[in-house]
Amino acid sequence: MKLTFFMLIASVLGSYASSNAQGIHMNVSNSKIETVLKNITQQTGVRFIYETGILNDLKTTISLKNETLEHVLKKVFANSDFKYTIFDQSVVIKKREHIKNNTEQSLEIIVTGKVLDETGATIAGVSVTESGTANATQTDFEGNFRLKLTKSNALIVFSMVGYEEQKIENSNARLNVVLKKSSAAIEEVVVVGYGTQKKASVVGAVQTVKVDDLRVPSANLSTGFAGRLAGVVAVQRSGEPGADGADFWIRGISTFSGMTSPLIVIDGVRASSGDLNTLDPEVIESFSILKDATATALYGTRGANGVMIVTTKSGRDLDKPIINGRFETTYTSPTTVPEFVNGVNYMTLFNEAVTTRKTGEILYPIDKIDGTNRGLNPYLFPDVNWYNELFKKGALNQNVNFSVRGGGKKMDYFSNVSYNGESGMLQNVKDFSYDNNIKINRYVLQNNINVYLTSTTKATVKVNAQLRDYHGPHTGANDLFGLIMQANPVDFPIRFPQDSEYSYIKWGGRSGGAFNNGFRNPYAEMVRGYSDNFQSTVMGNIELNQKLDFFTKGLSASGLFSFKNWSSTNTTRSGGYNQFEVADYSWNSDHSAIENYDLRRVGAEQVTTLNTNTSSSGDRQIYLQGMINYDRTFANVHNVTGMILYNQEEYNVNNPSGLIQSLPKRKQGIAGRMTYAYDYKYLAEVNFGYNGTENFAKGHRFGFFP
Repeated sequence: MKLTFFMLIASVLGSYASSNAQGIHMNVSNSKIETVLKNITQQTGVRFIYETGILNDLKTTISLKNETLEHVLKKVFANSDFKYTIFDQSVVIKKREHIKNNTEQSLEIIVTGKVLDETGATIAGVSVTESGTANATQTDFEGNFRLKLTKSNALIVFSMVGYEEQKIENSNARLNVVLKKSSAAIEEVVVVGYGTQKKASVVGAVQTVKVDDLRVPSANLSTGFAGRLAGVVAVQRSGEPGADGADFWIRGISTFSGMTSPLIVIDGVRASSGDLNTLDPEVIESFSILKDATATALYGTRGANGVMIVTTKSGRDLDKPIINGRFETTYTSPTTVPEFVNGVNYMTLFNEAVTTRKTGEILYPIDKIDGTNRGLNPYLFPDVNWYNELFKKGALNQNVNFSVRGGGKKMDYFSNVSYNGESGMLQNVKDFSYDNNIKINRYVLQNNINVYLTSTTKATVKVNAQLRDYHGPHTGANDLFGLIMQANPVDFPIRFPQDSEYSYIKWGGRSGGAFNNGFRNPYAEMVRGYSDNFQSTVMGNIELNQKLDFFTKGLSASGLFSFKNWSSTNTTRSGGYNQFEVADYSWNSDHSAIENYDLRRVGAEQVTTLNTNTSSSGDRQIYLQGMINYDRTFANVHNVTGMILYNQEEYNVNNPSGLIQSLPKRKQGIAGRMTYAYDYKYLAEVNFGYNGTENFAKGHRFGFFP
């Protein structure tokens, strides 16, 4: 709380008795009270303490002569909302508290009661709230509650997850409240292995993730997992564009070798972490994580590390389509940057370390330290901050998303197009015809169509197409950062001045290293060439769902065919570079400057012409699935579900390099689930997976996972 003090400036010090006895003269008309108080302070030395602002614009009219302080204050604050208290040489001014009348003050409204469900059982933990206020309590283990109200005609709200909210007006009588189960909560479904289940009947450890929790300003979906998904550990190892996706694990790692990441399923088909990262949150309808054996047994060995199931959006029967557009621009920068010492400090600390630890290494001479400190010649006495020379402070990225959702009774659709542009933080070099900085452009199309062929038959087509265009340096940003950590600021400059003797750049260097008898120049490594990579991914799903109620109610069947093709083309252009070091130099007569110096090449002469190397790779995946489902409720309390499924998967390399690589890899299996729920209170569930692969010998290819 801010307080304002008016203190006597003159050297008048006295007790309250003397100041109170001193006569106060005052003759003001419609004057501010604060001005009156200042006048009293000047006459008596009394200081006034009050909260800043409470006396603003308050005025008074007083005419008196030779009056006591007590009498004056009575006149000033007569008929006002303020009261005052005199303490020695101070007066504290406060606003009066409005006291309720005796009837209101003595009235204490307390409501009590019990909360039950429809069967007569008590419910603990129900929130009991006075509507429109923060006044609330909860029912105890026996369903009882006691709430003190602020007004007699209050509306009391009873709420709990899974039950319908109920509002009751206070009637000063004991309340017995019956809450009904929320039909929406019972019918809410959760995506689980090979289908959905009512949320109320899920037995396994399944977490449903809100899509809004995954909206982060990043090009990769997985970077939003850390700290947002319970039981999921996510680690982002690099900030380099194109390599900044997070590694993630569900409840740790189940094995120290082989596959340690969870199984990713997008629209019912196994997908890679790269496919997951390209998904925009706007495309996702549901996101579920299966954590324990009860939930993952259906996937057999592939579910050993947990399962992430993602379902993309479908269309809706709407009068008008819903059109959404979003444009984002983000600025990225390193969270921490190492702080480097300058050249003089580096050489001083190096010499100190060699001397005190007696390592036997050659010390930097005093002339070099002095020349660097004086900045005599940047080529003989370099002082290079390699990090600042190679990296910028940050980079701008863009993300554009556009989607359309709509349809009618016979067909609905959802279409989404997104673009993401990322750039790295490498410095742009003007001396070359190519840009060495990292640039990535990604284009993703998602198109989902549902066609209702009959009242019991639905056909679904889902197409996902991804294009990724990468341009970056020949030497990766991670390696470049490693080079600047190895280099020191004083051994050699970035480059020497150009002359007519050599047509290529004379890069700085030092002999004695393993790279062409020299040490690698970080800047030269950054600009020695570039790499282009173009990737395309096309995924198509065709699914047919048929209700079989004409056989028995609750029976249905579905079939799924999926095809995925991924291809990658890489083009790298790079050349060598020549490094030079100072062989000898001479001072002028007064030793104040360098008169001349001689250079010599480090190692053998390198060809600087860019050579081109190309490579391509790719693979394709075919997946087939057939499933029969049963879901029926008897007598409104007995819910029985069953599922039996067959699937097979084939993986091929598009351009195999040998016999073994040319052979397809196949997996095959069946899975089943059976559940029973009595009134969604007592639940039982059995799952199993039986799958195999050709990787093992006959008789050992299949495993049973209940």
